[in-house]
Amino acid sequence: MEKTETNRFILISYVALSLVLFLHSGLQALECYEAFELHNDVRIHLYTPESILEYMTERDDEGSLFMRLEDGVRYRLIEDINDPVITHKGDGIFHPMKPAWVVQALEEIDLNGFAMSFDIEVYILPYPRYYLLASSTCGNRIFLSPGVYEVNSSVVAFTTTHEFGHAFQGKYMPDSDVDGWYQYLTIREIYGDPTYSNYACHMNRPKEIFAEDFRYLFGGEASRYSGTIENPNLPLPDQIEGLEEFIVSLVSGEIIATEELDIPAGREALTVSNYPNPFNPTTTIRVVFGGGDPSMLRNIDMKVYRVDGSLVRNLYRGQVRGNECAIMWDGRDNNGQDVASGAYFYRLVSGSSTVSGKMLLLR
Repeated sequence: MEKTETNRFILISYVALSLVLFLHSGLQALECYEAFELHNDVRIHLYTPESILEYMTERDDEGSLFMRLEDGVRYRLIEDINDPVITHKGDGIFHPMKPAWVVQALEEIDLNGFAMSFDIEVYILPYPRYYLLASSTCGNRIFLSPGVYEVNSSVVAFTTTHEFGHAFQGKYMPDSDVDGWYQYLTIREIYGDPTYSNYACHMNRPKEIFAEDFRYLFGGEASRYSGTIENPNLPLPDQIEGLEEFIVSLVSGEIIATEELDIPAGREALTVSNYPNPFNPTTTIRVVFGGGDPSMLRNIDMKVYRVDGSLVRNLYRGQVRGNECAIMWDGRDNNGQDVASGAYFYRLVSGSSTVSGKMLLLR
């Protein structure tokens, strides 16, 4: 009997200890981040450098430091600024961003008064990540890398707002939003231009352009301290008619009507459509010119692009006579290979006039 009571006591003690450890673990998890609810309806879980080092790091058998997230994702951190991966040593130490400045930058984002209804995780890194040295965004997670010099409040605001722009785009205009991307790139007047694609240099990638547009249009004063955007070859966002209204409409659902613009001198009114649409495997693109002598020759260039702006097919380049023409696309690329089902865009250039439209291929 005494032995049974002893075993029961041991069991109860073990359960009690386990409960204490569990509750302690839970308290640690709660202390791991600071929570903020901002006036623009952005809700933040903020992980400071100190909390990351205390609760979210571990070492492997070789002593390398890793940051581990709740879902098991791990990033190796660079503790030593003299590591060969760090090409610029700065003043000899890493300088994490100040949490108060990060929160302030997010607080100052104003989407023309519309609530963004956004939950986001922000990790202010104590050290850079291997092979991911710069700040970046993955889904609703923003990773802010330290500098090799002290980082001032304007740079913090610039970087934080730019990265939030990526998260905003991922939620409200994801890659699958074909119509949204088509409208954005068309408003930006870069649709179909091979200079701007997901495979281009950093400043020419559409997602980077969007993040910069977002920062410039909706960030606080500190985030716009430079008065410029990353790509100096593009007009500033506030010079693009309809751009601000379009981005706001992603949240508000209100499409802002704009007056129809007069056709500039030297440009010809064009009407372009394709039928059938959706199609399989061929469609005919019909072009109607706005007027002029039916016997005149016009130089036209017709191309087909993917949603990301990459070229699929040089469909036709040459002269046509009359006020109408029809060009067929058989659903193949420049190599004669059948392309996959999905959305594609044609782009017609005639003189100084350009018209684009969407086609849906369903195999």
